[in-house]
Amino acid sequence: MSNLPTTFLTHSQRVCRLYKSLFVYARRAHWPDRLAYRQCMVEYRARFDANKNVQDLMKAKRLLIAGEDELKKSMHVHTENFNFPESPNGIAENRYPTPDDSALDGWHPLEKAQYPTYFATREKRKKAYMEWYLKRYGIPDPPMM
Repeated sequence: MSNLPTTFLTHSQRVCRLYKSLFVYARRAHWPDRLAYRQCMVEYRARFDANKNVQDLMKAKRLLIAGEDELKKSMHVHTENFNFPESPNGIAENRYPTPDDSALDGWHPLEKAQYPTYFATREKRKKAYMEWYLKRYGIPDPPMM
């Protein structure tokens, strides 16, 4: 199916779509502060009610276009609320966490023998890190009981 419009929208349909999209925008912009969301929706409703009896079609069309433009401009301001799934605070963040490097210490020696160069360089890096750590922070005190 094509997503090209096959019919023209009437003025009232465009107004209804603008009103619904304002609801969605306000929910995203003010989440999770429900009080601010409801305040915003009351203000939007008051603006719509103030102009619902406009008889001049040209003025009504200008009001509609101004409202759609205002919605487009304001939606670009709040794009920071969007998170990609894998990004921090996204819904898929750390879904498949990477195992800690210390898990490789528990490998059996026969498993380590399959990757001799990797584990040789790994041991060198661990030794260099321990030397750096002891030089910088010293030997840690034993825990007191």
